[in-house]
Amino acid sequence: MASGSYGFGSTEIIVNADDGFYSDIRDQGIVSCLSTVDRGVSDVSVLMNGAVAKSLLSCPDHKRPQMSSLFSHISRNRHIPGLHFNLTEGKPLSKTKFVRSLLNDHGYFLGKHGFRRKLVFSGIHMNEVEVELESQINAFRDVFGTIPSHFDGHQHVHVLPGIDMVVARVISRLGIKWIRVPIEYIPETSCCITESEINFYREVSDQAMKAKEIFSSYSLKYTQKFIGMALMGKSQTMESLDRSLSSFENCKNVEFMVHPGYRTIKHTNESNNLEGCGDPDGPDIFSQSSDREHEMFFLTSDEFKDYLIVHNYELLKFSDLS
Repeated sequence: MASGSYGFGSTEIIVNADDGFYSDIRDQGIVSCLSTVDRGVSDVSVLMNGAVAKSLLSCPDHKRPQMSSLFSHISRNRHIPGLHFNLTEGKPLSKTKFVRSLLNDHGYFLGKHGFRRKLVFSGIHMNEVEVELESQINAFRDVFGTIPSHFDGHQHVHVLPGIDMVVARVISRLGIKWIRVPIEYIPETSCCITESEINFYREVSDQAMKAKEIFSSYSLKYTQKFIGMALMGKSQTMESLDRSLSSFENCKNVEFMVHPGYRTIKHTNESNNLEGCGDPDGPDIFSQSSDREHEMFFLTSDEFKDYLIVHNYELLKFSDLS
């Protein structure tokens, strides 16, 4: 039985859609999850170097709702999203000369594994991480007029050694209170998760354990539990969700990380400026996968919404938490 049915009160659950502003087609799917009656997604975090964000930054305020389905929905509902801090995909918002250690020879971020390899060999300059972090926060402020309601990292970059300290220092100073701590039990095997993915998720969890101490030292808040890495794509089923939530006893709140949306289409030219983070090859394989639509349909299903009701989960945004 899921933890939400234990005790006298409900368990708060934040179902957070990552990768907002990556592309408008992805965003349309996220909006469908946010808009559904008894919605299946309660919050979202956005990529400020995503194609949609860049289009919003370049147009007048009054035209922004026409440029983005997600921005339009957020504005109508007075919803302040989170920031999905990105150091691994696409182009930076900072000028190249100020963040050279974060980039390859062509001016693009180094990728999930490339960034981590360079970090291990002390090739990443933390002052440059801070420059790009502040650029992304400033861009968020330009679009929304305020600071993010919460903070997480694209491909969990925010819990990497050294990055965690920069993040904690900067966002605590700015008054951003909630941060993701992706500590999750990862099964030994799974029909839908590769061995390399299992190893990566375990590495992230180990790093998050250490980052948690740093975040706490800066008085940052985080949910008591986290799920989502082992529940991505086709692994997102009622059985696997119940297995994850049932392992938590007397849990006050939990964040469920999700990646729903309509999948993007591969483009080989630069004419499509509302897809991805600016990589020359266009949107990545993850965004093109049918897994994105699988998650969207799962999260808007009656079965998922009924599960939350039956097990006494209260669906909230980060801004609703005390």
